[in-house]
Amino acid sequence: ARHFSSSTYQLLAPTTVVHWSSVKKVKKLPDLSQFDQVYDDIEENSSIIELWKKQKAMEIGASSSTATDIENMVNAEHKVFKKPEDLFVKYPKYTGTQKKAISTEKDMNWSEELMIPYEQFKNLSKKTLIVKRTVQMTRKGKIPSMYALVVVGNGKGSAGYGEGRGVEAAKAVLFATREAIKNMKNYPRYDNRTLYHDIEQKFKATKLMMWARRPGFGCRIAPTIHEICECVGIQDLAGKIHGSRNPMNVIKTFFKALDSQRVPSDVAKARGIRLIDINHKYYGDSKVAPLR
Repeated sequence: ARHFSSSTYQLLAPTTVVHWSSVKKVKKLPDLSQFDQVYDDIEENSSIIELWKKQKAMEIGASSSTATDIENMVNAEHKVFKKPEDLFVKYPKYTGTQKKAISTEKDMNWSEELMIPYEQFKNLSKKTLIVKRTVQMTRKGKIPSMYALVVVGNGKGSAGYGEGRGVEAAKAVLFATREAIKNMKNYPRYDNRTLYHDIEQKFKATKLMMWARRPGFGCRIAPTIHEICECVGIQDLAGKIHGSRNPMNVIKTFFKALDSQRVPSDVAKARGIRLIDINHKYYGDSKVAPLR
């Protein structure tokens, strides 16, 4: 936030007799009309905006225009940043298969560091899948910390996961959420609902098998992957996990499997052949091919 003394406001007042040396000092002040969405305190700078409104009212006459017209003129002339009502986005709490819902989630503040537009940031959904306590053994003793794994997605094919550590669970979730937003990636979906083909993916001791299914089938798969499918926007999917069912490895295996899909259009271009979707060509969008 920007802090200015009372003498600064006196220099800007219309009734004050300003010396030429004082005018030079005023020109050296930062441009208060350019508000930053993150770092500027809009409430603190409201006194300057009110001063601009009084000056505009004295120029045009308060009786000839309403307060709303004066405010619109000041906003247009000085390019005043209007604070949106939903600048701080409140994420819904996680209500999954865990025994207790995690209540350590706080409001996330948008910033350019997240590398995502503010309009897309508002529509993100977050799933806090893992929060656990870890201990690092050193010669001085045990150093406890909290670990969190968060999945973030827009429900339209873009998603990512992030891991975070902190002294408190709230800080770990916050760091993991910001890391997940930075790691977001777009994954292909057939008809915006399922996979393009069946996938078998192995990561460490976890082996994941997934099969594409018809519309209305639903997500019949492990609860951890079911939560990720809501973030990605996958509605019809079947799958099974063999080997280790460690949630950390299962989540990483699922994202690795999504990234390994082969889109039919890319395969057709590589082979130099024509591609026809049978479901859309012969059965139409309203019908689907019979089950295998």
